[in-house]
Amino acid sequence: MRRWMHRARHGWRRVVAEPRFTITDHAHDERELLLDGSSVAHFGLGHGIGPIDTPKPFIHPLRTPGGVTVTGFAPEDHTWHHGLSFAFPRVDAHNLWGGGTYFSPEQGYIVVEDQGRIDHQEWTSEASGDAGATLRESVRWVGHEGQPLLDERRSWSFVVAQLEGIPALLIDFATTLTSATGSDVALQTPAQRGRPDGGYGGLWLRLAEGFAAAAIDGDGVDLSESGGESRTMIVHGVTVAGDEVTLGLAFGDQPTVGHHRWLHRFEPFSAIGWAHAYVDGLTVPARGELAFQHRLVIADGHLDPGAVRALL
Repeated sequence: MRRWMHRARHGWRRVVAEPRFTITDHAHDERELLLDGSSVAHFGLGHGIGPIDTPKPFIHPLRTPGGVTVTGFAPEDHTWHHGLSFAFPRVDAHNLWGGGTYFSPEQGYIVVEDQGRIDHQEWTSEASGDAGATLRESVRWVGHEGQPLLDERRSWSFVVAQLEGIPALLIDFATTLTSATGSDVALQTPAQRGRPDGGYGGLWLRLAEGFAAAAIDGDGVDLSESGGESRTMIVHGVTVAGDEVTLGLAFGDQPTVGHHRWLHRFEPFSAIGWAHAYVDGLTVPARGELAFQHRLVIADGHLDPGAVRALL
């Protein structure tokens, strides 16, 4: 990507042809997404992750078009945080998030043998070129004893758009969960067991170590405190190296289950979650499905929130 961008004195400007996406294969069926030959996303599948940290598919590193890494992976404070990933803390009686299980305000988190895993089954389709890139996969959520809990169909799509003359990476993540048990399957978070601001679960973005938020913008809503409700959230961030980054996050335009709340942390670490179950848990019906849709915009520099929101 760098070869088609030039850092002009007053910002980024495009200097050659339209960008082109390519997908390359890696060991263990992992994938790498390249934008004009430079990596913007690596699709890991959980190989080498210990059982307590819940092996699961993830994207890391995830980079801006200018090459700045925005994700963190398995940091010491939360070794089960794996870049950009989708999971829930409680799936029936199993921990599909990783780490300890939250029991109550009195007991807090306790590490018990209840962790399951989220297994990539196969890539069902892949496409890439000048128009963008799409990867679809089938996934199975498995309990602590190896029993099937959920089947999932995921779709990732990537395009490049121009914002104020600066290329922005647009990522759409759509996923559908169905029961693999023949019965209803409960999805819960620590919030349902009494933890304040504990409704994390769903799509989760662990940001790079040292990432700081310089400004946060919502749809006319103050999102400075975690738990605010808004379809979109825009963050002006600064990496530990001093690179300025804009993140635009949104719930999908189509109806999506649960809440439209944002659970975030920027001290002592930085992470953002699309909090579908911030207050109430969800249920995957025995017959039927739950559908989730999300959009993420990543760009270099601090861009106008209104322009970013127009893409969301």
